[in-house]
Parts: sequence; C-alpha cells; structure tokens
Amino acid sequence: MGKPRLICALVCLLLFLCGQVILMITKVEATSNVHIVYLGGKQHDDPMLKTDSHHDLLASVVGSKEIASELMVYSYKHGFSGFAAKLSESQAQKVAELPGVVRVIPNSLHRLQTTRSWDFLGLSAHSPVNTLHNSSMGDGVIIGVLDTGIWPEAKAFSDKGLGPIPSHWKGVCESGKRFKAKSHCNKKIIGARWFVEGFLAEYGQPLNTSGNREFFSPRDASGHGTHTASTAAGTFIDNVSYKGLALGTIRGGAPRARLAIYKVCWNVLGGQCSSADILKAFDEAIHDGVDVLSLSIGSSIPLFSDIDERDGIATGSFHAVAKGITVVCGAANDGPFAQTVQNTAPWILTVAASSMDRAFPTPITLGNNKTFLGILIHWLITKCNVFFDRSKFHCPTWFPCSVCQFLSVDNSMVAGKVVLCFTSMNPGAVRSASEVVKEAGGVGLIVAKNPSEALYPCTDGFPCVEVDYEIGTRILFYIRSTRSPVVKLSPSKTIVGKPVLAKVAHFSSRGPNSIAPAILKPDIAAPGVNILAATSPLDRFQDGGYVMHSGTSMATPHVSGIAALLKAIHPDWSPAAIKSAIVTTGFPIFAEGSPQKLADPFDYGGGIANPNGAADPGLVYDMGTDDYVNYLCAMDYNNTAISRLTGKPTVCPTEGPSILNINLPSITIPNLRNSVVLTRTVTNVGASNSIYRVVIEVPFCCSVSVEPHVLVFNHTTKKITFSVTVSTTYEVNTGYFFGSITWIDGVHTVRSPFKEMASELMVHSYKHGFSGFAAKLTESQAQKVAQLPGVVRVIPNSFHKLQTTRSWDFLGLSSHSPVNALHNSSMGDGIIIGIFDTGIWPESKAFSDEGLGPIPSSWKGACEPGKQFDPKIHCNRKIIGARWIIDGMLADYGQLLNTSGNQEFLSPRDANGHGTHLASTAAGAFVDNVSYKGLGLGTARGGAPRARLAIYKVCWSVFGGWCSAADVLKAFDEAIHDGVDVLSLSLGLPPPLFSDIDKRGGIDFGSFHAVANGITVVCSAGNDGPSAQTVLNTAPWILSVAASTIDRAFPTAITLGNNETFSVFLHSSKSLRFGFLTTSCLHHYFQNSACEYLSVNASMVAGKVVLCFTTVTVVPAVIVLSAAEVVKEAGGVGLIVAKNPSNDMYPCINGFPCIEVDYEIGTRMLYYIRSTSFPVVKLSPSKTIVGKPVLAKVAHFSSRGPNSKSPAILKPDIAAPGVNILAAASPLDTFQDGGYVMHSGTSMAAPHVAGIVALLKGIHPDWSPAAIKSALVTTAWTNHPSGFPIFAEGSPQKLANPFDFGGGIANPNGAADPGLVYDMGTADYINYLCAMDYNITAISRLTGLPTVCPYEELSILDVNLPSITIPNLRNSSTLTRTVTNVGASNSIYRAVIEPPFGTSVSVKPNVLVFNNKTKKVTFTVTVTTAHQVNTGYFFGSITWTDGVHTVRSPLSVRTEILQPYISEN
Repeated sequence: MGKPRLICALVCLLLFLCGQVILMITKVEATSNVHIVYLGGKQHDDPMLKTDSHHDLLASVVGSKEIASELMVYSYKHGFSGFAAKLSESQAQKVAELPGVVRVIPNSLHRLQTTRSWDFLGLSAHSPVNTLHNSSMGDGVIIGVLDTGIWPEAKAFSDKGLGPIPSHWKGVCESGKRFKAKSHCNKKIIGARWFVEGFLAEYGQPLNTSGNREFFSPRDASGHGTHTASTAAGTFIDNVSYKGLALGTIRGGAPRARLAIYKVCWNVLGGQCSSADILKAFDEAIHDGVDVLSLSIGSSIPLFSDIDERDGIATGSFHAVAKGITVVCGAANDGPFAQTVQNTAPWILTVAASSMDRAFPTPITLGNNKTFLGILIHWLITKCNVFFDRSKFHCPTWFPCSVCQFLSVDNSMVAGKVVLCFTSMNPGAVRSASEVVKEAGGVGLIVAKNPSEALYPCTDGFPCVEVDYEIGTRILFYIRSTRSPVVKLSPSKTIVGKPVLAKVAHFSSRGPNSIAPAILKPDIAAPGVNILAATSPLDRFQDGGYVMHSGTSMATPHVSGIAALLKAIHPDWSPAAIKSAIVTTGFPIFAEGSPQKLADPFDYGGGIANPNGAADPGLVYDMGTDDYVNYLCAMDYNNTAISRLTGKPTVCPTEGPSILNINLPSITIPNLRNSVVLTRTVTNVGASNSIYRVVIEVPFCCSVSVEPHVLVFNHTTKKITFSVTVSTTYEVNTGYFFGSITWIDGVHTVRSPFKEMASELMVHSYKHGFSGFAAKLTESQAQKVAQLPGVVRVIPNSFHKLQTTRSWDFLGLSSHSPVNALHNSSMGDGIIIGIFDTGIWPESKAFSDEGLGPIPSSWKGACEPGKQFDPKIHCNRKIIGARWIIDGMLADYGQLLNTSGNQEFLSPRDANGHGTHLASTAAGAFVDNVSYKGLGLGTARGGAPRARLAIYKVCWSVFGGWCSAADVLKAFDEAIHDGVDVLSLSLGLPPPLFSDIDKRGGIDFGSFHAVANGITVVCSAGNDGPSAQTVLNTAPWILSVAASTIDRAFPTAITLGNNETFSVFLHSSKSLRFGFLTTSCLHHYFQNSACEYLSVNASMVAGKVVLCFTTVTVVPAVIVLSAAEVVKEAGGVGLIVAKNPSNDMYPCINGFPCIEVDYEIGTRMLYYIRSTSFPVVKLSPSKTIVGKPVLAKVAHFSSRGPNSKSPAILKPDIAAPGVNILAAASPLDTFQDGGYVMHSGTSMAAPHVAGIVALLKGIHPDWSPAAIKSALVTTAWTNHPSGFPIFAEGSPQKLANPFDFGGGIANPNGAADPGLVYDMGTADYINYLCAMDYNITAISRLTGLPTVCPYEELSILDVNLPSITIPNLRNSSTLTRTVTNVGASNSIYRAVIEPPFGTSVSVKPNVLVFNNKTKKVTFTVTVTTAHQVNTGYFFGSITWTDGVHTVRSPLSVRTEILQPYISEN
C-alpha cells in the first residue's frame, strides 16, 4: 500500500481590474485599442532615426508605413525608446513577438488629485536672508508641470523683470485653440505642449470641447494646472483675496523660476490623464531640459508595480531621475486611511498635505446671545434669520430627517431660513444639502460633521458654514429650547499665526506603502489646505481669477517650488540629495484623522517641509541609478522586467540585496522578529571638517544601536557608512512604533524617521511558503537541531484549553483559577442583569438553570406570555423575567407589524438573535464543545454565569432593528420596579444626540432614574468609529463601553501558484469548510476591480476565486456581502477582499469562502496574477490562535470621543472585548452554526462589562453605580496584559488614548479591589446638569423634584468623575476631586503625575492619608499650558498609589487660545 498523498486543491485566481483605467467613475470600455510598445533604453541619440525605426517596426505588422502612420499615437525617443499606437489584440500580440520589443501593454488612465503658505514655511519675501533670496528666487531653474495646462493671461505668469530664457532650455511652445505660442509664451512660460492622442484613442469618441469646456491646446479649462503652476512659480501679485479672505500678496515658491507646461489631463469625467500621454510628456520634458517635474496626478488602489509601464508615472520618473530631474508627486487624497499613499517609487518625492497657521473663523450668533465659531465653507455676508427646525414636523425616528445626505425639506418651511444638518459622509453630501436648501428658498446652511479644516465647495454664492459635532449639538439644543430660534451669520475673519496650529490634512493619503512597506511614503508634507492661487476664469468657484483649493495636488507644487530653490543653490545635487535634505529637516506636527493624533511618518514622512533647513542640511543620504536597481532586485522583480525599465541588461546578484539597506533618509522595518542590522551612507555637504554625534529616539518596542556613533569628516573623508542594529524581545504582533536617528554637529540636525513593527507570527506579513517539521526530540536533540544551518527556530509544542468566549480568560476571569473576581463573587449568583434588546431564545443551552438556587428574593418582576413564548416553560431560575414592550414602536411606525414578513414574534422571543447573543455573553451558563464552523472550539459561558437574567424586549425587526424611546423608557420604569441590579443596553442613536434632559433620548432620561435607584446602567458606545465625536450614550451616570479585540486570531493561509504564502485574517469563518476543486486557469480578464461595483462574466468566473479591492469604509459589510453574492451567482468559488486593515469579521454568504487581506497583501497577489497566464491559489483552513503573538486593539468600528454633547465628560468610559465574540444565537440567524454565532460591535462589548459589574456587585453589594464605574475606569489596562501598549485600529492605526478606550480595557480583578473610588450620587449629577446650563424647569422635569441651581456658576470640570478632561484650556485651570477609601483603613497614597505634552500639572495635597476616621479626601489639580496655539488633545494621567493599588485617572487637555464659542462682545 503506497503512502498517503497530500492533495492540494488549486483554484484559479481571477482579478477584476479595469485595465487600470484608474480614474474613471464609469469605466472606459475594453473597446480601446491603444497600446504602449516599450523598447527599453535609447539605442542611439538621433531622434529622427528612432522615430523612423518605430514606424518601420509597426509597418512590419500592419502592412504599410501609411497605415502605421495613421495608427501611431506617439513616438518616445528621448528618455527611452518606444511608441504608442492603436492596435487590435492580434496586432498587439504580433508586435510583442518582434525582436527588440520588450513589452506591449494596454494604455491606462490617471486622475488629478485635487498665501500664506510660503511665509508659514519660512520663505518670507521681506526677510533678506533665507532660501528664497539665497537662490535668487529660483532664477534660471525650469519647473515642468504635468497637469491640465495653463491660463497664460493670469498675472501670476507675468515675465516682468525676468532675464533671458535659460540656455539649457531645448523645448518648444505649441499653439492650439485659443493659445498662440508667440503671444502666450514668454520668459516665464517658456514652453507649453499638449498631449491628447493617447486619451482620445482610449476615450473612443470625439472630445466635445464645448460640452466639456476644453481646449485642444495648452490652455487650461478647469484651472487645476493654472493653480499648481502659480503655486510653484507664480510671480508676485498684490491685493489678492478670495471673497475678501486672506487679503495680501500671493506668489509661488520660486517666483523667478521658469515654467514648462505639459498638458496631459483633460476635462472629462472629473479630469482624465492617459498613461500614454504622461509617458510622452516625460519623454519630451527630459529632452527639453527641465530641472524639476511637478505632477499632481495619481491612480488608485491597487497600485501598479514599479516596473509596470501602465503606471506611466513610475516608469517615466525613473528615466527623468536618471537624467538628474527631481520628480515631485502628490500622495493622493484617500486619507486618513492606512495604505492609501500613491506614487510610491523610491526615486519619486511624494508629498502629503498639511494645513498651515491660518484660519477663517465664522461667527454664528444664536438668539440666546451665544456665539460659536464655525469654519467657512463658502463666502458669507451678515445675515440674521430664523432657523428651520425639523423637530416641528412629525419625523419618524427611523427617518434621518437632519442628515445632510438625505435632506428633504418643505419649501414653505425653509424659505428665508438657515438650515442645520449633520453628516458623517463626504463633501458631496454638503454640496447636495446646500443645493436642496437653496432651491427651497433657504438662505444658509450650517453643516455639523467630523472635524477637518478643508473648505469644500458649496453651491456658488450660498452661505455654508462647517462646525464639528460638539458645536452642532449645542446649536441643536438651542433650536429645541425655543419656539422661534434665530441666528446671525457674520462675515468670516482671516487669522494668521498664533493661535492656529498646522496639521496633516484629514484627506491626505497615509502610509505604509502598499507595494513596499519598507520604503517610507509619503516622504514629506507641505501646505495643501485652502491654498489661494491663480485659476482659469472658467472655474465656477473663482473670484477675480483666484480660488482656494485643497488637496495633495496643492501640496505638490509647494515642494516643487522648494526643490527649484534648492537646485538653484546646489545645482550639482542629485534628486536623491534634494529629497534627503527635505526629509531630514522637516518639522513635526499633529494629524487630522479619525480621530486626530500626533502625526507620525506614515502621515507626513519626515515632517512639514522646512526650506531653510533643507538648503543647509549638513549631511545627505545620496543615491543613483545603481541604488534604485538594487531596490528593484530587493523587491524580487525579475531581471527581464528590471532590464525593461532601465533600458539596460540587468542581472540581480545571486544573494539579493536587502531592501532595508536602500540608502533612504528614513528607516522602516515592517516585520522585525528578533534583531536586524542595516546600513546607511551619509555624504557631508556642509563644512569639510565636521564631527557628528548620534542621538537616538528609540521606538517603544525595541533597542537601537548605531556604529560608529560618531562620524568624523574632513577634506578626504566625504562619505561615511554606519550600521543600525534594531532588536526586540516582544513575542506579540504589534502595530508600528516610531522613533528617529539624528546626527548633530552643533549646527545641523539631520533627522531620519524610524519605524518598526515587531512581528512574531507573520499574521499581516508575507512569507515564501512554510518550511519546517514537527518531531519528538529530547532537549539535547532540540538544541543540536537549533544549531544546524538554515534552522530558524526550534520551539516546544504546547497545548491550549480553548475557551470559545476567550474574552473572559483574556480579562483574567478563568474558571480554572480558584482566586479571582469570578469565584470571589460566586460567579454573580443572586445578581439580576436586565437586558434591553431584541428578546431571548430561551431554548438555548446558555440559559439552562441547572445548579442554580431559588430566584433572588429581591425580584418583583414578571414573565409575560406571547407568540411562541410560554412563561411556565420558557422562564426558569436563569431567565427569571421576560417582558415585551411594543406600543411606542407601533404608534411611531404607524402600521401593524408584519410578523411573518419581518420574521418577528409578538412576545419576548428573539427573532434575529442579537438579544440572545448579549444575554449569553453577560450571564450564559457553561456549555461544552461549542465552536463556530470549527473555530474557537471549547467551553462557552457568560461573564457572570450564575447571575440571573431579566429580559426586556424593546427592539423589533423593522428597518434592521428599531427601538422606540417610549418603549425604552417604559422598560426602564418596569426594570426599576422589578428589582434588577444591572442594566445592559446595546442601543443608541447616531449624532446629533439628544440632550441629557430630553425624553426623546430615552436612554439618558431612563438611566438617570435607574442610577438614582442604585442600578448600574451599562451602554454601548456606538459603532461609528474611528471618526471623532461619534461616541453615544454620553451622560455621566451611564457606563459607556468601547469595543476591543482580544488575544485571539483566525489566520488563514493563502498559497499562490508561485509558492508564496500569505497568512491573513478570515473574513467569514463559515467559509473555511468549503471543498475546493482544481480548475482550469484563466487569462487576465480586465473589468472593474472595485468590490462595490463588481460586475462579472459568468463564463469567466465559474470555478474561480475572485480578488477585488474596496476603499469604501462606511458600510464595508454591505460591500463584502454584495460582492460575494455577485461572485457566487456567477459560479465563483471564493472571494478575497483587499481593504483598509481591521480585525473584525463582516458577514459573508453562508457557506461561501470570503477572506480579507490588507492593501499590501492584496497588491502582491495582484502582481502574481499579472505575472502569469494561469494564476492559481490554494485556500487552506483557518486556525485558531490564542495568546501570544496576538495583541489586543481598540476596534476600528468603535465610536470615539470626545463627547459631542459635553466634551469635559470623558466618553467612552471603558473598553471590553467586542470583536468576533462567540455566543448563543437564535436559530433564525442566517449566520448561526449550531445555535452559536460570531458577531462584532460595541453591542458585544457592553454585556462583557455588564457581566463584570454583576461580579463586582456580588462582592460589593453596597457600592453605588458611580463607585463601580470608578473602580473599572481607574484599574483598566492601558497596556496589554503582556505589558505591551494597546493600539487603536483607526485611520491610520495609532496608540490608543482615552477617546478610544476611556480608562483602558476592563480589568475585573483590579476593579474588585481598586483601593480608592470617585463616588457620586444624584446631587452630583444635578450639579452637572446645572453646569451644562440646562434650565431649572427641564432639570426638575428630569429629576421629578423641584430643583434650583446655585447662584454661583458650577464648573463642569469639578464633576467627581474618575477622569479629567479639559477641552478649552487657555492659561491655567484648577479643579477638584474627592476620593473615597474602599481598601485598608490605614492607607497612604502618593500622587504620580504624567503631564500631557506642553502642560504642567500639580496636585495638592500630593499625599493622601486615610484612617478609621478619614474615609474621604478632597484634592485640587492645577493644569497650566505652555502652548500659545490651538492644539489638539494631549493625554496624560494622575495616579494615586499606596504600593498595592494603582488608581489611575486619564487626563486629556486641549489648549484653545482661540475659543470655539465666545460672548457676543
């Protein structure tokens, strides 16, 4: 009998890619027949001979020179050799087979990426000594701009005072429609060309120049190219403003530099640029003699490889850089999401966008004389009008009346009014809302949205003002407080300098690099927000020939102008030297994002450009063509492809170079395991005799050493090589940590950004197959094997006892440990947890009452009958009560509930499984041998498995699950009567929030009364993350819960036909039991690769696995599900989705394999597909990994602070596991497996905390809800239990802060013995309501008691929370807190202060002494800021410790010199 064989089933990978026609919203169909024929480097220098040879070659295929001439689009003859021609597929195949033809590739399209800035960068024209003047303002340097052309009449392009055209210029000025070379070119615009043949051949129809407002000439129709050209090199123009804002003198960065215009982008479908045209422009620019090339053009995810000519930019720029031309490109506008940066080749200088120290605050004065400062979206005049108040209409709670993107208004109600709306979507929602309001006769629009500083265009001439959710909510509360709300919109102001702080723009694309993560991108940031520059008069938003635009398109020409100045000062510097000088001298800043954070190198590379520093950097990291070839070899591109790019025969060394040794001015280590050594070489460009010493800012994860640590330069030693050794001892997968290596000589500071990601298991990294074995070895044998050549590591086998709800073991509540809060509380026995949700499926084993004692005597509730729910059968000693409350929903819904159509029961029975999942998570009994599709096999249970459950069904299967505020309030009323101890609510409304005293909110109002009766109320924080100001359930008496991952993962191996294996995350665990079959392989089929627009040909897809990409982040679950349905219906056997990284698993079609990868892995898979005619893939079963090396993180979807209603109240309070939580389900749940399912959301996190609260209540029955909340917040983990910091998934990922997770991840055992608590009662909450300026009548209505606020105004900062948040610190602020000792009677606590950056913090007294008589002590905290600008939030802590307990209060401080709300005066 033969040995059994392992049979690997291979499935073909099919990529749906639109031939990388990247830009078009509507794809240019495959009828296009433009192909680029690439012949490599120049064979000779005679351009005419080259052109003739191109025609001869084409004629040999098409039959004659005449036909060849008709089909020829371009001849490339300067930087490289080749041509573009219109060919059929068969003709293209024949050309590809001709001798000397390197490659034939289809054409592709690119898209456009959409003044005070120069003073902000230190290049004031009034300063006699700076880089601007030292370079003669760039005189003699030629900047080539590839864009939409130029409007030559703009004053910015006057040649007054300029000398003759530089002698090295060899270009031309081409005439065309409304562009005459003799009159429109001058000594400023020294050249102008236009390239359209590639686009026209691809577009497949005539360009309607009237309908599209376009010119067959270098003339600019859209204004984009005019804007970028004038930003880079425009001359001085006085008295320029935009709608009266930013009045002053504008100019370009290099105002005496010359411009060479290459029009390659056309005003069709938002701006289209053909690769063939771009390559031709590069070819001509190399010939023409430009010094710098500026391209505000990009593609989209997925990116082409560096050696793929379809990219156009990477290929053309390689040849330009080889000729000494610095190429500057935009990073793209797909931020703030990770892995979205474009133009990633290391020879390109890639630019992110920042704001600058200028703002346009717009006063909004309400009828109560409160004034708020918004941000101008469009020019305003002073207006005083009434508000349009949506609440005056009957607006069903499920209809988003106030949401900008769904705005629908009544003309009679809106005419003459200003409208307030809320949005979480893109600028298109603002534009749409303004058009609706204007058409209805409204006179203005106020948009509340996630904060950013970019001014998006509104309807022309219509007043639009942007505010954040906090201010929008305060305006909304005013509208709701009066019958006749009025508002005055005053003219905007221009503020320059302090107190405005520059930040990396929200829209700016972020790293890491999805092609080569070891190559840092972007390289640098520059101003790209609200940039005022010249434009075409056809620009609908222009004002007097000028306009404000935002985008990396605007940042790019800033760096191009700087590069021109540096080239003028240092004409012999290479492009790499110029890049190094700019990167190593950049300034650090904040980054707008979701939420805002301190910027890191993935936001801005080396920082914000510092031109004066870059002119004298001291040292540079130089490179040439050979270095770039080494990079290509390190990327494992084959010799043929590299030779094709370079135009020279290239053979990579047998032992490939390390990509870490590429001589960049930055260091990025994407997959550090133990230790790595890399090298860099610096060139001295400063004083000959110099001594530099190293200063290392070590990333958290690692140790770093540099040898030598002193560099000595003299007349003979110009270059020195040093080595960097980086080591880590961590055995968990981490995110990136950041540091720097800086060389200092006392004059120069040469800083290289430094990043590592420690990675023990390569869950997010790729490896070439997996080689190894398992064997039975003695310790000595294992030691000998470990020393053999080629053996990476020998590790002992281990056994894990898996808990399906691993979350409880992760939180330290293992049922196998005899001493912890689980056992000390008798597993919550006697505690009653009330669940407000969709009901319960009582037959689930999780709700067995086996072993439970009698129902607690405190219980006064009932078990109500209904459809398929019999109290005598379905209630027991576990489910001790069950009510269903529906009248409020039915009254609001306005029709009978169709229980069959909506799969619903008029009873406590749970139809969709949500409530069942939560109840079993909080208090489910032990159930053995539970798994989900084979994953996470083990014992499932709740956090308090002996606690009792009271079910309140308030949510119904209408519109995806809806819960009426009236029903929620009724449930609170019943629960208070029934005697519950804890209430768990995974419910909430998205912004705008109702006020704390508004009954329509339901939860805030009802929970106030529950807490007053000693019931702890636990609520989910919401699933609208990672955007800031999205947290829900923000009342200070509520315990609001964010969601985290746990130390468990389900890696899935994907093996390609080239034996490259990726270990990635399962997208839908149900997919892994699918049997795969070997199928025939498929040639590339180019269609739209975006998951959200997937359209497939069934005959091409049948039996294949499909790879698609998505950049949509709002509803990714819907995108994945839709794409999976399309693929399955077409006969496909699997789906691989490349998307922004996150760890949560979205539902897919039951039984259909869906796997999620990030853009980096998706891109590498794509390159494999493109490299072979028959791509195949093997999808292996997923594994369950618990503990190391998996690191917990705050979940991507988890809503973030600050609190939009009252930012001084920290929300969320705490985080708990909420990702891939396995718990009981209704059998009607389409995704359930054996009565269990995995779900993710803060809905899953809230019952974890409810279970913990039940345990704490069991140990400390006399603790108040505030004491329980304090114990949880002050003992939470801010580091992973392994000691590693907790990250927050976001856009991009970062270290977590209090707005992500409050006090941290819940630590139940610590909370059971916190030492001190910050206690509160009803009187404290009333003080909070008074501090919020709610009126006495409203407060009395909430409390049910006559209430009078004290005459002396209360400070919200003094509310006795276990956290401190100061949202508007100007100079100094003093606040108080009171702590209660719940530990040993005789205790002494000392304060340990971690002050937020730029602040000083003092505590008095700094020692607290407790004894039998002194149980409570009050202390004061004084926080003083050193900042003189408006900042984002900085974070620190105040910790009291007695040597046993650590009582930590998170401290969050934002300096606001310019207040967002001011008095009328």
